[in-house]
Order: sequence, then structure tokens, then C-alpha cells
Amino acid sequence: MSSKLDSDQGLSGGSDDVGRFGYGVGVSVGILLLIITIALASYICTKTLQQQQQQSLSPSSSREPDADVGSDSYIVDVEGLDEETIKSYPKLMYSEAMVLKKGCTDTCCSICLADYKGNDSLRLLPDCGHLFHLKCVDHWLRLHPTCPVCRTSPIPTPLADVQVAPLPTGPAVD
Repeated sequence: MSSKLDSDQGLSGGSDDVGRFGYGVGVSVGILLLIITIALASYICTKTLQQQQQQSLSPSSSREPDADVGSDSYIVDVEGLDEETIKSYPKLMYSEAMVLKKGCTDTCCSICLADYKGNDSLRLLPDCGHLFHLKCVDHWLRLHPTCPVCRTSPIPTPLADVQVAPLPTGPAVD
């Protein structure tokens, strides 16, 4: 009789294990579906927001050329330098730059981060004296009107040409 009792307990104990296993699988699948649903909803919301931002930033085809732009417009049109100005800046080889600038510590281009070699063509920006690979800085200056390192504008500004007269240093007049 004890063998029959042991086998009955084994069967009932086995069905409890199967029930617990099924419950665990169900909870795991439920959690996985919840995570997938949240990720999908997040993706859809992000794409919708990006499309709305692109539509608000891009010029509307129905807008008239003389129409006023609203205060919520974020379009910024920054232009760099023209080709003539860029070509007017000195161009030299790295070996020449080392001779001209004896204390020169520039060993690599700050734009592409590649080391200079003796036969590399460089462009020297006039006001700040920074050196860059010719192709790197020409591309930069077409997009931005400033030096990539110090942000000094290599083009003269109207205020830079203004001469300020010194104040008189004589005795104070009452």
C-alpha cells in the first residue's frame, strides 16, 4: 500500500510543478509583451515628435516670400565665408610653416585630428595664426565664418576699424 501511496504523491507533486512552471511562463510572457508595447509606443511617439519638429523648422511651400515669420520659428541661416575670401588666406606647406613659426607647437589639424606631414598643404588664418589642413579649413570656413579653435572671425568687422581717442589725463576741472 505504501508503494501505491508514494506513486500517488509523486503524481500530485508533479502536477503542482507543471502548474507552477506554466504560471512562471505566463508571467514572463506577460512582462515581455509589456516591455515590447512600451518600446513600440516610445518609438512611435519619438518619430511623431521628430516629424512635427521638422515640419515646423522647414520653410512651408505655401508661405509667401514676404510673409512674416512667427516668433516660434527656429530657422537660423548662418553663412560662412565666400570662396574669394578663403582663397586670399595664406597657403603654405607644413615644412615651410615650421620654418616660419619657430615656436610652433601645432603638430596636428584641430579639425580632422590627423598629424601634419612635411608635404601637407596648410592654410594660415590671418588674425589668430592657427594652421589647418587646406581641405579641412576651407570646408569649415564655407560653413562657419570663424576659426575652429578660438572662434576669432578672420574677416574684419566694422567695429575693429574704429579708432578710440585717449581720454585727457590733465587736472580735473570743477
